[in-house]
Amino acid sequence: MAAAEVEHSGSSLPKKLVTFALCAIFTLSLIYFSSPPLIISSTTNLLSQFQTRARARTTDLSTHLPGVAVWKQCDYSDGKWVWDGDHGGAAAAGGARYDSENCDMKMTYKCVINGKPDGGYLHWRWQPASCNLPALDPAAFLRLLRGKRLAFVGDSTARNQAEALVCHLATAARPVTVRRDEERLGRKFWRWAFPSPHDVNVSTYWSPFLVRSEGHSEDYGMAHEVVVLDALTEPWASDLAAMDVMVISAGHWFPHSAVYYDDGEIVGVHGRPDMNRTEMSAPSVYRKVLRRTLEHVINAAMADKLELVVVETIAPAHFDGRYSWNHRDACSRQRPYDGDVDGEAKVGDTEAELRKAVLEEVAAAAAAARRRRPGLRFEVLDVTRLAAMRPDAHPGVYIYKNAYGGGPVPETAASDCLHWCAPGPVDTFNDILMQMIAGG
Repeated sequence: MAAAEVEHSGSSLPKKLVTFALCAIFTLSLIYFSSPPLIISSTTNLLSQFQTRARARTTDLSTHLPGVAVWKQCDYSDGKWVWDGDHGGAAAAGGARYDSENCDMKMTYKCVINGKPDGGYLHWRWQPASCNLPALDPAAFLRLLRGKRLAFVGDSTARNQAEALVCHLATAARPVTVRRDEERLGRKFWRWAFPSPHDVNVSTYWSPFLVRSEGHSEDYGMAHEVVVLDALTEPWASDLAAMDVMVISAGHWFPHSAVYYDDGEIVGVHGRPDMNRTEMSAPSVYRKVLRRTLEHVINAAMADKLELVVVETIAPAHFDGRYSWNHRDACSRQRPYDGDVDGEAKVGDTEAELRKAVLEEVAAAAAAARRRRPGLRFEVLDVTRLAAMRPDAHPGVYIYKNAYGGGPVPETAASDCLHWCAPGPVDTFNDILMQMIAGG
């Protein structure tokens, strides 16, 4: 209403004010009762009340970044893999999102260059049940994180994801390798910088147990691990002040044989019957370590810059139980599992428990952060189901350049059925990560 109209409205003004107030109350009630849950949808039972509305939504999410409400209404962990011959666009030959040949990535993951003959793994797209998942836009991702520091912390699956992300972002801007720290098993710490105008850093921190450990993870000649449960002295912990977004991806090392120390004393073992000590399950130890890790992040005074902590659930390996780990057919399947077939993509008990630990501990951390660190978000990137359905996308026996020269593969050959080809499903992890960052 114009100013002149207000001056001459006379006695109608109170009525209009009442009408305005009623409309405001009605609008606020809609906002209140339709607000999304405060933690990731896959970690709360409140998701069900939003899914019906999400399925009815016809907006094309591929044309824009989601707002908070859209992100919270979408459960990216539930869906199926659908064939899409154009998946990934025309960034590289064969529909791949990027060319891994000239990328700063471990050779093991470069399945196209290594001669993996079944290229179908490049053309499956994850379709969530209740929404659409846009492919990561490298230029938009760099804009989204302008001036930020993104850190991946954990085991080699964290590194696998980080290197795939950097290769994908490199199609929009050339990164500079700032620092390398390669010891023993290699790539302990890696940092890439995307210079101005982006000013984005991506780092990886090798920390397979998140706390201090010595043993097989450092030296394959050693039979077991020594894990110090209360030693948050890893390099990632001292670098919290430099992080804006932190992605934690660990879990695969916890089922290994280990001796656990806490407060200077042995408190238990895993897989060491010779020691006559309390047996501790891998999921219980992982839960304890994850809880302490997240508590440390919340309490760390130097982490004031940190905005988002993402904890990724375990992505199961696919070593075929019918063969030894170094058999050429240890993971030779060429198609995803159909999630509708009973038991075909079943997640093992240990992986299920590791996933459950993430869901519950991140929910607890999110609640604590709302009370003590309101500017800090905790989210779960739940990839267990979508990864469990992709036995076709591991490097397998194709772990070095031009493996076997296109000829037959010997029956006994080193086989990687844990890590992911890049390009491949690991890029879907980053698709979800982008939506999660944007949703904040």
